[in-house]
Amino acid sequence: MRAIYLLSEQAEAPTPPFRTGDVGTVNVDPSGCLELRVGVSLSANTVHALLGHGVVDALNELSIEGRIGDGREALIPPSSLDDTRRIFYEADRRTYGGSFEFVVERRTSPELVEYRIRIENREYQASLARLQFLVTQAGHDGLAVWIRI
Repeated sequence: MRAIYLLSEQAEAPTPPFRTGDVGTVNVDPSGCLELRVGVSLSANTVHALLGHGVVDALNELSIEGRIGDGREALIPPSSLDDTRRIFYEADRRTYGGSFEFVVERRTSPELVEYRIRIENREYQASLARLQFLVTQAGHDGLAVWIRI
């Protein structure tokens, strides 16, 4: 088996199967149009940590519009922001100071290859703090949150 690791310098613009994401606050006007207010890019390090730690699965269990993952996007309405913030805080608490590695994808043909990532936990923790702040601000301002991973 061969293992291919994402290098830290590739985290902002990785090659597949590694991927990045985006998150932002949005205003939904009375006609239903979305206006992006604040946007934040999520590095491959953060995206794969969110996936590997089950944060994306937990978010998908909330009452959201859409489904997060595999490049898909969802809208998290104001009514689900408190639960979203709790998920991010719990992820922060569970992973603080840890060392983690995840298999991103496994291919078996023509040879067995695993695409892996070693999580840079400081960057992940900083991203969780930004996500917590963004969700808190959205809640205070009555905005929704749009996320694509």
